[in-house]
Amino acid sequence: MKLLSEHVIVGAEFDSSDHHPSCHPETRVDISHSIQSLMYNTVRKYKILWLHGPAGVGKSVILQTIAEAASKPATPTLGATLFFSRPNSHDDPKCVFTTIAYRLAVRYPLYRQYIVRLLTVDPQLVRKSLAEQFEMFIVQPFAVKQLLSGNRDTVLILLDGLDECQGEEAQCEIILLIGKFSLQYPASPLIWLIASRPGPHIQDVFSEELQLGYGEIQVLVDSDQGRRDVEKYLRDSFADIRKKHRRSIPSSLQQWPSGSDFSTIATRSSGLFIFPTVLIRFIGDTSYANPDSRLKTVLEVIESTSLSGGGHNLSKPSTPSTPEFFQKFL
Repeated sequence: MKLLSEHVIVGAEFDSSDHHPSCHPETRVDISHSIQSLMYNTVRKYKILWLHGPAGVGKSVILQTIAEAASKPATPTLGATLFFSRPNSHDDPKCVFTTIAYRLAVRYPLYRQYIVRLLTVDPQLVRKSLAEQFEMFIVQPFAVKQLLSGNRDTVLILLDGLDECQGEEAQCEIILLIGKFSLQYPASPLIWLIASRPGPHIQDVFSEELQLGYGEIQVLVDSDQGRRDVEKYLRDSFADIRKKHRRSIPSSLQQWPSGSDFSTIATRSSGLFIFPTVLIRFIGDTSYANPDSRLKTVLEVIESTSLSGGGHNLSKPSTPSTPEFFQKFL
């Protein structure tokens, strides 16, 4: 276990100190229900669910919420999680299956015993190819030896932000290994939830190589549900800011922000959660000015970028370069 722990992506687990925010209460309910129907329905059509959408629509917070729910004692279906992140250097493909194996070994004693015996015989397995690691860490214990058969109906493995893993070739190989395993061994307890941007190479692997062997959920930009969820998040967040900083907001303001100001921010958000999240963080930070003053700054920037024809386009990756609009608030 010590050897294996030296080859994990540190900080990429859902409950690590590099905490990922979960969904705001009562938002993304439709998508969460769709995912949970896969997790808790043992008569399932697919063993892989691909959640995809552009940057900023909230894929990571959805998966964080699912991971938190699946880890609770009442519904202990969570096996392992891996949140890829280039900015945090959580992106080494050589450590993907060693990280998954370590998390599974921590959770399941039978699998831990298997891992100890395996690495005692061949310690160099942690440095072998992705295909060889997948064979020994996943195929052999869960399909050939059937270690958890009869004990677990479902073991969820969750991979978020796969498109941030280093190298498109490695991303495709990971999907193929998981996909072929799931198709070849449908009785395995493992189910996989993968989230990513819909890059052409990832789309091709799913649609051409796996074809009908997976489920799919698209997180739409500017959907009716997305707009309602963003508005609820904004409404609750502004209420929290006013409650925490009531002395900083003029008492003469019966409604804060005003209906028109709220509408301006909600409309500009276009159902993208990253937009209101950054703005609320900026407005609620009283290090430099009071919330009302910072709200006015936000509205001025929105108006100036609208008049200049600028805007926020988050259909492209936000890293390594952040859109110019957000540089004003980060």
